[in-house]
Amino acid sequence: MVLFDLGRVVLDWVPQRPFEQVLPREEVPAFMKRVNFSEWNRQADNGRTYPDIEAEWCARFPDDTEAILAYRRFNRLSIPGFVPGVWALVAELHQHSIKVGALSNWSADTFPAIRTRFAALERFDTLVVSGFEGVAKPDPAVFALACARNGVQPSQAVFIDDMESNVAAARASGLTAILFRNATQLRADLLALGLPVPGTPQTEPIYHFSPREIWQQATESGHYLYSARGQLFEEAGFVHFSNARQLASTRQRFYADLADEELVLLRLDPQDELPVLIEDGFPHLYAPLPVDRVVAVSI
Repeated sequence: MVLFDLGRVVLDWVPQRPFEQVLPREEVPAFMKRVNFSEWNRQADNGRTYPDIEAEWCARFPDDTEAILAYRRFNRLSIPGFVPGVWALVAELHQHSIKVGALSNWSADTFPAIRTRFAALERFDTLVVSGFEGVAKPDPAVFALACARNGVQPSQAVFIDDMESNVAAARASGLTAILFRNATQLRADLLALGLPVPGTPQTEPIYHFSPREIWQQATESGHYLYSARGQLFEEAGFVHFSNARQLASTRQRFYADLADEELVLLRLDPQDELPVLIEDGFPHLYAPLPVDRVVAVSI
């Protein structure tokens, strides 16, 4: 089986963002160092509650109370989205019946909202989150727990993490461990271990219907937020597409209530670096829709 860390492996994590809502950006690094953010984050990862941590830290640093409370208040901003390319690897492993789990250091207070927002995380066969377990990486006990939870021996598990200390601890616990750098390197590392993640080259144009109003908003902002009609990319982890042969049935099934002038057909030509997988017969783009690479065609 394969175990993925979440923060900075599957989901990007930028802890400075919440503090930037109440402090000038240039002051945030000094603030985080002064109040020892890494220690309070470590305690949260190990199961201590945020109200308890906040009470202690605000008492120790009363002049920083507003900024200390900002982390939980604006926590959503610390997770801007998926790390590019990694969720496609999770999907590919699943396609080949490889068991895939998550083993992550994360606060029990903040993780439920993340799990709801990124509903695609339910694709993991198991989720071992340190804040709920009361033990965090690099403690050997959490690797033993994850293996037991998945019914595998450590020698049967591959673990992926962005921190060398966690990778070293996993190896010492008997797991095969990979230091994460980026999705391209991870694919190469998994292939070197014999895992089936060759990718699926996109050889023909693929198509996505969008309500015209939504597409207009995307062209103005530069960001298309959706996976399908009524579903955000964050929820699914991919964008629904059709091939040319599927367009008529897709139009009828999902957009029959909209007139042609209310729709735009988006065409994405083959792009080597974009992760497209065929699932249930349909192409899925495991990346946000690249607005600047799409050709919009009126219906």
